[in-house]
Amino acid sequence: MTTALEDGNQINGSTDNSENTNGDCRRNSSDGEPPPPVAGKTDSQTYQTFESADLPPLTLTQKKTMAALTLVSLLNGSLTAVMIPFFPAEAADRGLSQTAISAVFSCYALAKLVLSPAVGRVAPAVGVTRLYTLGLAAAGTSTLVFGALQHIAEPRLFAAGCLLARLVEAAGTAAVSGCALTIIASQFGPRTSRAVALRSAASSVGLSVGPAIGSGLYTLGGFSLPFYVTGGTLLVMAALIHRLLPPLENCQRQSIPYVTMVRTFCRSPQNWLCMLNVFMTPFIVVTFDTSLAPYAGRALGVTPSTLGLYFTVATTAYALTAYVWARVAESARRPHVFIGLGLLVVSVALLLAPPSPLLVGLQPRWWLLGLGMVLMEAALGGGYIPSFQLMLAAGRRAGLEDGLVTQAFVSSVLSTSFALGSVVGPPLGGAVVDWRGFPVMMTGLAGLTLIAALLNAGFALLAGSRREEKVGSTNAARSRREEKVGITNAAASVTEDTETSTDTDGSVQRGTSGCVRECSN
Repeated sequence: MTTALEDGNQINGSTDNSENTNGDCRRNSSDGEPPPPVAGKTDSQTYQTFESADLPPLTLTQKKTMAALTLVSLLNGSLTAVMIPFFPAEAADRGLSQTAISAVFSCYALAKLVLSPAVGRVAPAVGVTRLYTLGLAAAGTSTLVFGALQHIAEPRLFAAGCLLARLVEAAGTAAVSGCALTIIASQFGPRTSRAVALRSAASSVGLSVGPAIGSGLYTLGGFSLPFYVTGGTLLVMAALIHRLLPPLENCQRQSIPYVTMVRTFCRSPQNWLCMLNVFMTPFIVVTFDTSLAPYAGRALGVTPSTLGLYFTVATTAYALTAYVWARVAESARRPHVFIGLGLLVVSVALLLAPPSPLLVGLQPRWWLLGLGMVLMEAALGGGYIPSFQLMLAAGRRAGLEDGLVTQAFVSSVLSTSFALGSVVGPPLGGAVVDWRGFPVMMTGLAGLTLIAALLNAGFALLAGSRREEKVGSTNAARSRREEKVGITNAAASVTEDTETSTDTDGSVQRGTSGCVRECSN
């Protein structure tokens, strides 16, 4: 396989030592088209959340990049869900306890939580595209190994092999997720939210169709075939990805120490709010998904196959609305207003689905569950999708440098926040379900979502008042400057009139003196 970067300076046999002022190496792609300008390099409003002018059309490099990232996200989503239908039963038949089976699933999110911060620090030095490719290769290889574990008969060795393969797979997908966001920030600038929306929608579609793919392949070829197919596909993509993605590598050392970068980033209240929005997305979805099946079967008689149809329809709603949320966020002067509205709809949806004990008189109905799931998925993108672009802009305003290092750092923060929600949500939700039941758990989840919605609305109002105050101060200062300029001009005019009067008096005096001299002669 030909590497995209050789010695940090070559691609496709050509050499280009060009280097931008902020420490980012960017070489032209093989089609001869220059890559788009790095966000923030030439335009201080690159990450603005409203469009002040028509954006230029996407370049060929951007189109290829978006196609590659979307396809890989689709595959990653499928990889995450392909083992769900058959692995628990297969593992139980091999003698694994339910605790061990749960650990195989939960270690994946926990490993991503631990490794995501490291990706943001390593990627600029190793090369973002290079690490992205290595992550794909690691995920594909570990998936192939997982499929080969069927030949291990001893339960403890089988469990250990599953855990090790999942940990390597998590490391690979952590690299892919973090580097994908960095590539998006670097290549798409003001279109960052749209690119995040397309990638997120593709991942959701993969999660939706993954169980069906896994079941079909398992029926055709047994335990190994689903892993061989998905792992082999990832390896093929890793071999081809260097032809689709632009090479990105940091050429200079970061002038700001990492700890200082963290402190600078955390000084912005908006960054904390965006991290909360990102955290809430998997916290809601994973907690709901892992707790729904027993309740739906007991209260509504919904079979697993029918529940899978519910999930498919709800995921389709997310995929269809993701791009809409991105456009709204990019065109809105106060995006947190729309984020708050979206989270408010999610809160209502969480109350409707069980339904909540607070909705006196409502009884569990299949259509209420379906309506709640569709509304939740359709509105959930409003909190997650705009957050990355908002965090990039807030970090720059807080004092972070523009460039690949900052983009990789913010990407790692977002990935870590997302992974934290995936890890914390299921055990907390399960504990509440065991204590008071599914409807009470959903009511508490709705309350937390409502708090997040109110925080976003309050931030929007506060930011708007500060902006108006700043505009008023600017206008007042401009008026004072104009008044001062007017006074200065008036003073200058009086001075000119005085000088003109003096010159006229001198001419008259000189004329009179001449007449006197002539008369005396």
